[in-house]
Amino acid sequence: MQRWGIATVVAVVLLGVGAGATQAAPTWSVDDVVVSEGDSGTTQATFTITASGLSLLESASVDYATADATATAPSDYTTAADTATVQGVFGNTANVTVPVGGDTTPESDETFHLVLSNPSSGTIGDGTGQATIVNDDPPHLRVSSPHVSEKDGAAVFTVSLDGAAAVTAHYATADASAFAGSDYTAQSGTLSFSRTDTAKTVSVPLINDSALEGDETFNLQISNASGAASSGNDLTGTATIADDDAVVPLPTSGSTTGSSVTSDHSKPQIRLTRPKYARGTIVVSVTCPKTELLCRGTLTTFSKAKRHERRLGKATFVIAGGRTAVITTRISKRSLRLLRRAGKVSVRSYAVVRDAAGNVGTASAGALLRRVR
Repeated sequence: MQRWGIATVVAVVLLGVGAGATQAAPTWSVDDVVVSEGDSGTTQATFTITASGLSLLESASVDYATADATATAPSDYTTAADTATVQGVFGNTANVTVPVGGDTTPESDETFHLVLSNPSSGTIGDGTGQATIVNDDPPHLRVSSPHVSEKDGAAVFTVSLDGAAAVTAHYATADASAFAGSDYTAQSGTLSFSRTDTAKTVSVPLINDSALEGDETFNLQISNASGAASSGNDLTGTATIADDDAVVPLPTSGSTTGSSVTSDHSKPQIRLTRPKYARGTIVVSVTCPKTELLCRGTLTTFSKAKRHERRLGKATFVIAGGRTAVITTRISKRSLRLLRRAGKVSVRSYAVVRDAAGNVGTASAGALLRRVR
């Protein structure tokens, strides 16, 4: 019995293919790759070029070159351009490695391409491979500081990231010179960023009123951030609300209006609503009579609990004649703790007002607060 060696069988097969088979033209393609950039040095993005349908006896080649997309050479990767050769008997693929530079700068995930051209035989099918460089540096959070008018309806904060990552963070509004409940509506919640998100917005409704109160501010604060950098963040944005209520000008000397003002000796008869408690503040509406050009004054609120009287706070105002302003008095944390412990609390607000002619009037209003939270 005759024995055949492996080398002899391979030789016969190759000869048989060469003698009776027709070589098929290959179709060229290149795959996509994903690589993490690293913090330093380089990592390798390895593309696989495939010549599908290449026969065992055939040798073929194709040119390749890198091309920028959102990643650019040489800052993100090193350019490569050459010719890849595939020998059918050794398989129908060839590998191309491209160095990717590492850094510690947060950025978006970026891409570049490897493009095939000029095959020695066959045709190019999917001839563009994409490399995705995955950002592995935690990004920073930034909160914008919008400037809005009281009549705009809302202050919109933009919370942005400077790099790709899955990030979650809690947000909440906080009073400054503007107060929740009287100047804006408090908001809180959670923001969730995917790797493709660069910014989220938080809209805070504004409360429009007729009070002449000047520009006011409140904050949006970010906390409990997960997936973001541990330092270098800007976690507080400040919204500035520009007052849209026109200031009534004082009369000039020699004018008809001025004569009627200077001859006015009646006290301004302002009206106050009963004080109400709202989230750490006392809110009172003050109405300036239509007969006055303006009312300028102060509103002081006192509490009386178990025979002890305490001044809760003081606010100033300027109101045009015939207009009503919502005056908010901020309560200190110490006073607020005392009110909470007292249970039922009597409060009274006193207004001292001067009109355009200099006449002084007073008014007061009281209320019983059954429970302060």
